[in-house]
This record gives sequence, structure tokens and C-alpha cells, in this order.
Amino acid sequence: MESKPVIPLFLVILFLVLCFQAEAQQQKVYRAGVLMIGSPDRPQINGLRDGLKELGYVEGKNLLLDIPAKETIDELRPIAKAYIEKKFDVIVAMGATAPLIAKDLTREMPIVFIGSTDPIASGLVKSVARPEANVTGVAGATDFEMQGKRLEVFKEAMPTLRRVAVLYNARAENPGHAKSLALLQKVAPNLGLKLIEKPIKSTADIERALASVSKNNTDGLYFICSSLFRDSIKKMAAVAMQKRLAWTGCRAPDETEQGALLSYGSDPYRTGHRGAWYVDRILKGAKPQDLPVESPTYFELVINLKTAKQIGLTIPPNVLVRADKVIR
Repeated sequence: MESKPVIPLFLVILFLVLCFQAEAQQQKVYRAGVLMIGSPDRPQINGLRDGLKELGYVEGKNLLLDIPAKETIDELRPIAKAYIEKKFDVIVAMGATAPLIAKDLTREMPIVFIGSTDPIASGLVKSVARPEANVTGVAGATDFEMQGKRLEVFKEAMPTLRRVAVLYNARAENPGHAKSLALLQKVAPNLGLKLIEKPIKSTADIERALASVSKNNTDGLYFICSSLFRDSIKKMAAVAMQKRLAWTGCRAPDETEQGALLSYGSDPYRTGHRGAWYVDRILKGAKPQDLPVESPTYFELVINLKTAKQIGLTIPPNVLVRADKVIR
């Protein structure tokens, strides 16, 4: 009778180990914590989710994407601390202030920012090519010159513009807002504009600023992009329309669709979608300092003709023809 071949014990053990490792790898659930203000139903988040899905991540299966909806900047720090204490795999921070808060709390956990304006001047990274330590991501604009360009486009769309109420984040978390204001102060005289500065630190400040403007003292409203204004956009749009004041948004095209006369900026969906690539690379073992910061390559000019008509404004044809999208 022929004896059956005996499989060496070490081969059996090796097989079981490999099976266990494969099963463990399949069951690995990555944890990404999102740091942001406002509702998660926004283009950046939609882009991020779609991008991660295309890269093979399934929420609830191999990815936990924690997106708490917070209303104020003060609520972000405890959330970031919780992500660090629970040892999440990566923090995804929207805008500029949120990643600065995260960076202040950890030098070890990877941080991916999405939509920060000029991350070098804001203090997020020292170099675009070689980001410092644990932070990298996708910028929302190449530099602060974008603020001057937005003001210039506003003036071109509204030639009668003379007095501009500028609402800006006056809190201290992000030095970029003060630098943006300084640039506007430099550009405005060359455009024949007088700036009426409205420092904002809270929702109450926004309401007071809106109450103080009228056709008698202001021709238009300009907001230096900040998540501080995000949840007040509808209120600001309603007040501007009631007072027949033009205002310019910075998040194309969603703010224009809410009543802004125009907006000029990078596509937030594309920025969020590209951010997913950074998250994927980090989850696969890459270090943030080895992933160069990217700047947007596509900018949109969106003009709302419905708003122009309601406030009695005619957009010059040479500006209208340059628009990527026109809301009629």
C-alpha cells in the first residue's frame, strides 16, 4: 500500500500565517477624520468621497470617514484632539484655519489640507516642493494674489464700484487673512476703490456689519474667503439683495448660485477630488513631507445675471464673454 505524502509542519504553519495576514489585510479599516466648519454636503466633501471611492475605499467597509458638522472654529480643536487621541490614520482639514489648528496639536499624525490659500504664507508648510513634517495637500489658490484678482474682476463687472465693504476674519488662528487684507489695501487705490473694513470674529459681528451697510455708504460687499462666513452666506445674500448691493463670492459656483453677483476661484469639487489622492498615498505608507503641495490648475468665473437684473446692474459684454458659467 502506497503511503500518502506528509506535508512538512513548517509549510502548514506558513500557509496559515499567510492566510491570517491576507484576512487581516482585507479587514483593515482605515480611519480618516475630517476637520471642517459647516455641513458635509459641500463640493469639496463630495469630491473627496468620490475620489476615495474611485481609489477602492468603501465607507463602512474598509474606511471610516468621520465628518462631524461643527458651527464654529472653537469647536474644531476638541475634534482634532479626539482624532489624535484615538490614533486616526489621517486628518483631512478643509480650508486654512482647520489644518493650522491640527498642526498646532500634532507633529506626528499626517494632515492633508484641502483648499488652503497660499499654504506657505499661512504657515502650513515651508516649501511647496518639500512640505514640512506632517502636512501636505491641495491649495485652493496659488497665492494671495488671487484676492487682488477677485477685486479686479469685481470692479470690471461693476464699473460704478467705488466703495467696497470688506468683511474679513479678524481672529488670530490664521495669519493669512491679515495678509489678504493687506494685499487688498495695496490693490484698491490702483482700481479707484475705497475699502470699508469690517473685522469679523463671530456671527454677531457679521450681523452688525450687514446692518451697517447701505446704498448710502457702500456700493458692494467683498468677503475674504473664510469658513467663518460659510453658514451666514444665505443671510448675507438676503441682506445684500434687500439693500440692492452687489457682492462677490469666492467659492465658484455655489455662492453665485445663492445670489452673489459673481465668483472667481478654483473648482472646489476638483480640489476635494484631488485631495483623495493624498489621503490614499498616506494610507498606503507615504509620508506627507514626500508629497509636494499642489495648486489648482482650473479657475472659474461665474456670473449671476439674475442678481444683476434684480439690483439694476448691467454687466459689460467684455466681462460677460469671459465667464465660464452664466446664471440667467
